[in-house]
Amino acid sequence: MEINKSKITQTKNSPGTDNLRIVYKSFKDMDYFKNFFSGRGLEITQLTCGYIQAEFLSAQVGDIYFVCRQVSQGIQALGEQLKEYLSFGISCFESDEGLYSHRRFVDPQRTIFGFNDKGTDLILPKGGVMITILIPKKTFHVYAQQLQRYDLDDSFLSKNSVNLLPTGMKEIKDYLKQLFWLAVHQPTWFQNPHIEKLVTDDFLPLLISQIPIKLNSKSFLKASRREKLIAQAEKEMLANLNKPLTLKQLAQNLGSSSCALSFGFKDLFGVSPMRYLKVRRLNAVREHLKASEPDNCTIVFLANEFGFYCPSNFTRDYKAMFGELPSETLTKHYKS
Repeated sequence: MEINKSKITQTKNSPGTDNLRIVYKSFKDMDYFKNFFSGRGLEITQLTCGYIQAEFLSAQVGDIYFVCRQVSQGIQALGEQLKEYLSFGISCFESDEGLYSHRRFVDPQRTIFGFNDKGTDLILPKGGVMITILIPKKTFHVYAQQLQRYDLDDSFLSKNSVNLLPTGMKEIKDYLKQLFWLAVHQPTWFQNPHIEKLVTDDFLPLLISQIPIKLNSKSFLKASRREKLIAQAEKEMLANLNKPLTLKQLAQNLGSSSCALSFGFKDLFGVSPMRYLKVRRLNAVREHLKASEPDNCTIVFLANEFGFYCPSNFTRDYKAMFGELPSETLTKHYKS
């Protein structure tokens, strides 16, 4: 597995798996993918149709974790923040396409995000690549003080993101690209006793020095009215997964217009509000099927509970979304 610009490709034999400080996982099943990340405190929801292909690579250097993830389908990830660590996220795309963190667009060419205490709230598009660096808070503050960066205080860390110069972001990405290459192709390099100090002394000053000293309003991503509207709409939808809800009703409930909701959902999730509602309902049906016994579950009745009243249309949409029939989900998970 190696990072080549914005794409991650798997090597035929991943030598990193022989090193306990290096974890590599490849997924072709959404359920295994979700279970893997649920053990790490993340709740994953599939947003786009089709089979999943995903890769996960983590390299531990001392107490710092360098993590790279790529997913072929669009996903939403929610989770709590690790209290003892600061999380610095980077979105890797060749174009201006990026992901959303806490409903705010992340510029892949400039933005480092996720270092506040609000936890994980990500919307990652198809083929999205994301890198996360987990740094112990004490370690980060020690290096910040050594570099006399007293501005990187609690006020700074309460933000969700900061914009760097494109040249600074490129330097950081180039360093990470080399580090992940070594994790795959020369994993024994990480076992050398001096590597922990070498990487820490190299990377932390690089990261800290690229954060602008004089931060202004343009350095941070601000909340917008649309962001708040979409968050309210999503909350309303999740509270009505098993109740009829039209776009007009949703707009009226929120005191908004249908156009504002449509444009907002298209920007954030890449789909219309009603398509997003259908996706969340399909995911809810799937979770119920996975938790049910075949003899005690009638798929048609379960689908009806979540607003799918035409069995043939429901079956078609379900298979397009998850790559298998509802009956296959029910029997597969019961047998396992």
